[in-house]
Amino acid sequence: MKKIFWMTRIAVLAIVSVLCCTACDKDEPTPTPTPGGGSGSGGSGGSGGSGGSGGSGGGTVAVTAVKLDKTTLELQINGHETLTATVEPANASVKIVSWSSSNEGVAKVSTSGEVTGVAAGTATITAKAGGASATCAVTVKKEEKPLVALDVKITGKIDHTNYTKGQSGTVEFNRFPATVDEFKAVREKIGGEPHGAVALQVMAMEMYRRDRSIGLECIKLNNTLSNVNAVVSRLKELFGGDINYNRPYQIAAYLKGAEPGNGYNPTKPYTVEVIVDPAKAYQPSEIFQSKFLFLRIKTKGRDNGSSGQNGTSDGLYVLKTKKPGEPGEKGKFFIVNNSAGMHSQVKPISFDHEFKGLD
Repeated sequence: MKKIFWMTRIAVLAIVSVLCCTACDKDEPTPTPTPGGGSGSGGSGGSGGSGGSGGSGGGTVAVTAVKLDKTTLELQINGHETLTATVEPANASVKIVSWSSSNEGVAKVSTSGEVTGVAAGTATITAKAGGASATCAVTVKKEEKPLVALDVKITGKIDHTNYTKGQSGTVEFNRFPATVDEFKAVREKIGGEPHGAVALQVMAMEMYRRDRSIGLECIKLNNTLSNVNAVVSRLKELFGGDINYNRPYQIAAYLKGAEPGNGYNPTKPYTVEVIVDPAKAYQPSEIFQSKFLFLRIKTKGRDNGSSGQNGTSDGLYVLKTKKPGEPGEKGKFFIVNNSAGMHSQVKPISFDHEFKGLD
């Protein structure tokens, strides 16, 4: 009797299980297909892929064309002009543009499309995205665009040792240094002051945008060893080929008079305005056997409402140190230990205005 009872119980359970599964199948909603072929409930679609025929769930939109705002360009030696690339279609999945010159001895091009005349002759500048590309024929004339004498002035006072809220300083200059030697000459003039080191950081970062090798040497001169890689890695992104991410006007945003609404075109002479961080006192550093000074740059390119410091960059750390191996010539010059606030994206430019570049 026990055997018959257990067999009957098993049979009943099996019937109940079948009925429950059938009910579940009827109540289960049908997955909604996505544009790429994958299912809305996260399942894979197509023939073995995660969407479509092996693509991702959202699909991939390929670049079909690249267009330049100019197909021909004339420059003087030392002259420069920025080309603007447009990737089609507008909803392309990846909008990364790479730039190259057929003859860098005649004309070189930066990662953001700025072309500089090097010597008389002709060259072809190519902008490429995905499998599409566009070209611009560049002619560099024999006439050399004279570089006006570099004029730099530093004013104001920021105490080197005692934190004093409200102190500020400015650096004015008529153009950016063109060579490492010019950068060194400027450092001799302003590098002994905290706000001078900040202005030198602005210069070095813009020089990196124009010429990677020259800019890198200047960044090395003005930063602690630990900060060099942090700066360069971020600048590669900011001045890279991703149209949606890059900011060729990033450095202009730290110059007086520049704002998104005017294309980040600053007033001249260029002016870097620096203030002592009102919320952060100086701090000693055992590693550098020195003291960190916390400063900010005035800018219209950032919103720092969370820190209560709207109208300024995030903080920069500068110091003088005699630590072996560090730049700054054994404490002669201030150097930058942290400038993360300067390489966070500034607000995007207004569509109604054009960034005209910096001298």
